[in-house]
Amino acid sequence: MSPGHLSSNPRIVKEANALHAAGYRVHLVYGETNAWDRVRDGSILQSAGWCAHPVRVRGGSFRYYLLRLRQRCALRFCTFWPGSLALAVAAQHPLAVPLARAVCRLKADLYIAHYVVALPAVARAARLHGGRYGFDAEDFHPGDLPETAAHARQRRLIGLIEGAFLPDCVQITAASPGIAAAYEQAYGLPRPTVILNVFPLAQAPAAATLKGTATPGPSLYWFSQTIGPGRGLETAVEAMALAASRPHLYLRGLISDHYRNALNELAQQLGVADRLHVLEPAAPDQMERLAASYDLGLVSETGVTLNRSIALTNKLFTYALAGLPAMISDVPAHVAYARTAAGSVCVYRNHDPLSLANALDSHLIGDGLILASARQEAYALGQARLNWDSEQVLLLRCVSYSLLPGDLTARDSAS
Repeated sequence: MSPGHLSSNPRIVKEANALHAAGYRVHLVYGETNAWDRVRDGSILQSAGWCAHPVRVRGGSFRYYLLRLRQRCALRFCTFWPGSLALAVAAQHPLAVPLARAVCRLKADLYIAHYVVALPAVARAARLHGGRYGFDAEDFHPGDLPETAAHARQRRLIGLIEGAFLPDCVQITAASPGIAAAYEQAYGLPRPTVILNVFPLAQAPAAATLKGTATPGPSLYWFSQTIGPGRGLETAVEAMALAASRPHLYLRGLISDHYRNALNELAQQLGVADRLHVLEPAAPDQMERLAASYDLGLVSETGVTLNRSIALTNKLFTYALAGLPAMISDVPAHVAYARTAAGSVCVYRNHDPLSLANALDSHLIGDGLILASARQEAYALGQARLNWDSEQVLLLRCVSYSLLPGDLTARDSAS
């Protein structure tokens, strides 16, 4: 169960596909609120062997307005009843109640929650039908909000929910070692099993290439669902102006007019407006082949929150599978990752355009041997280890242990 669209969360789709291929009967409950993502979900569902249960509430509709109003009221009432789990859950997401109703209609042996709002729902469904439940931590949710007084109430509510339901999970998985360690420390739990958010080998290019084919070049590539502030893109634009290699920056995703204008204004001031390119979003299963067209990938997380400092983003593994060396900021998760991915990544100092410019020049200037070698290293890493074909074994092992009869300590064994 997940509150968002399938197309915005490839991790749940990979889980469902892996479990279905292993012989399990899989049902996926998810939220559906906008037409654009619904179309993208449709392309995923065409090849799905599992059962989909979308909870459809059109964004902007009267029903959605009422659900948002209920969420806001619950958040307000939490001030007066801070220990109420029911209010804490209702305050997490507009679709909290309809999603919970949908999952409770399904009888299953194991329920797996993605995101905090799904955790109480799967716990209730498990109790109702005599099943078990687990949690997949794609992020460290208590640390996904800024450490400010304005967000203190939301952080407390997340802690209230997770503290109440995580101890009874038969399996807990996490998307990075840093996230796993944070959950272990926060709740005194056995360390969750780390299942990296890598992608299927079938989505990789047929072979490594010596350089990208995108023109104009040389090229630096970044993608996400949304192009916006706080992602280190301003530093990348500033680095373009300093780099002797004169790279072009390609950004793929949805962008607001306000942020597009701000980024273009910065690029114009620095004289690099002709080297800044914004690309249309694309389907998740096309990301690796699209990325392979560019010389280098950019992972510019700024560590603005604790979670952003310890998470490993999708794009890092997309680049590896595509055979793309990555320019990565020196947040803690990236520094730790670089120790295991030598040759395929180059670490630069966060918020330091000159450091990024030097990293770009060292991989783009010259006879191309450094770039070619780094691309081969990245591709080899993706083929050998950083792919879903290998990583899904951990998921299947967790689920197998979680379904064993009797009292379960299998979560620790799976780790």
